[in-house]
Amino acid sequence: MKRANGQGSITTLKGKRRKKKWARVVSGYHYDQVKDVVIPERKSLGVFKTESEAQRAIDNYERNPYEFLNKDMTLNEVFLKLYEIIFETNPDYADDLKYQWRYCSKIAHEKITGLQTVHLMRFLNSTPYYINDCGKKIVASPNTIMRIKSILNQMYDLVTAESILPVNLARNFKISKEVKRAYKRQHKRHIPFSNEERKVLKSRLDYPFADFIYVNIFMGWRPGELIEILVENTFPDKGYIIAGKKTENGYLRSVPIHPDIQDIINNYYNLAIKLKSPYLFNDPYISRHSTGRKNLSYDNYRYRFNRVIEHLELGPHTPHDSRTTFATIAKTSGMDAFAIKKFMGHSTANDVTEDCYISPEFPWYINQMKKFKYDGDVL
Repeated sequence: MKRANGQGSITTLKGKRRKKKWARVVSGYHYDQVKDVVIPERKSLGVFKTESEAQRAIDNYERNPYEFLNKDMTLNEVFLKLYEIIFETNPDYADDLKYQWRYCSKIAHEKITGLQTVHLMRFLNSTPYYINDCGKKIVASPNTIMRIKSILNQMYDLVTAESILPVNLARNFKISKEVKRAYKRQHKRHIPFSNEERKVLKSRLDYPFADFIYVNIFMGWRPGELIEILVENTFPDKGYIIAGKKTENGYLRSVPIHPDIQDIINNYYNLAIKLKSPYLFNDPYISRHSTGRKNLSYDNYRYRFNRVIEHLELGPHTPHDSRTTFATIAKTSGMDAFAIKKFMGHSTANDVTEDCYISPEFPWYINQMKKFKYDGDVL
C-alpha cells in the first residue's frame, strides 16, 4: 500500500539478504537551482527483516524525530550509534571497537531494556568468542574482555543519557579477579630499546619502515599521533612539527626535529608532496582505491613495526616502546624535565610553577632537543 507524503517509505532491497526492508523518512528539503525544484532529503532508519519492523521504526521516529536512542533498540543498534559518534573524530579507534564487538554476538541482538547487570556480568565471565570465516572458534583474551567491558560502559552511558535506563548497568559490576590477574600477566610493560638494539636499527635504516621506528625514538610521538602527522603541519625548513591528540596537553604540540633525522623527514615530506597525500608518513605499497590515501592506519603501522622487529631480531617490543625509549634517553641525556613533558604531551598541572609561570621561547626547546643522545646508554 502506498503511503501518504511525509509518512516515510519502505523499500525492498534486491539480492539474497537476511534483512531486505529498508526504512527511510524525509528529514528535510533542499532547492535545486538547476532543475528549479525542491528535493526531499531522506534519512535512513535501518534495514529490517520484516515490513512490520520497518514500519515500527518509522512510527517511533515520527513520535520523536529528535530521539537518538529508543527502548526497543538492540545492543547492536546502540553499538552502531556509538561507532558513528567515535568514527567522526577517531576512525581508527572506532574500527578497533568494531573488531572487539565481534565477540559480542551472543548478546548483540538482545534489547537494551531486556538485560540486567547479572546478564552482562555472566556474558563477560563466560569468556566471549566468535566463529571466524574458516569456522574456527576465536576466544577473547583477557585484554579483549577488558576492552569489551569498556565498550559496554560507553554504550550504557549513551542509554542512561537518553533516560532509557536510570543507571548504567555495565558500570554496576567489575571484571572477575581471575580475568584481571590474567590481564596483568599478559599485559606487556613498555620496554625501551637497548643501546645495542638501537645500533642495529640505525645500521639497517635501508630495511622498509625501520626509519619509522628510528624517527619516533627521536620525537616520542604516540603511534597513533605519528601516523596522523599532516604535511601542512610539518615545517622541515623551520625544524619542527606540529601534531598530537588524545589529551588536552598533547593536542597539536610543537616538537623540534632533531638534526639526526632531518634528512629522513625531508624525504618523507617530499614523498608526501609527490603522492599528493595530506599525511607526512605514507606507504606507497598501500592501494586504497576508495580514497586514494597512502597513509598508514594503526593496524598497518603495527604490522610493519612487528615485521621490522622480527627481521632485525629486536625485542620483544611494541609500537609504544619507541615513545618509552625517547623518554628514557631524554632523561639520561640531561634534557630538562619540563621540555620532556611538553614534547610528550604530558600535563604539568601538578606543578603550579611549570603550569602557570614557565613559558620559554621556542629556541630553548630546540636546544633541549639537541641534547638528545641516541647512542647513549639507557640506564
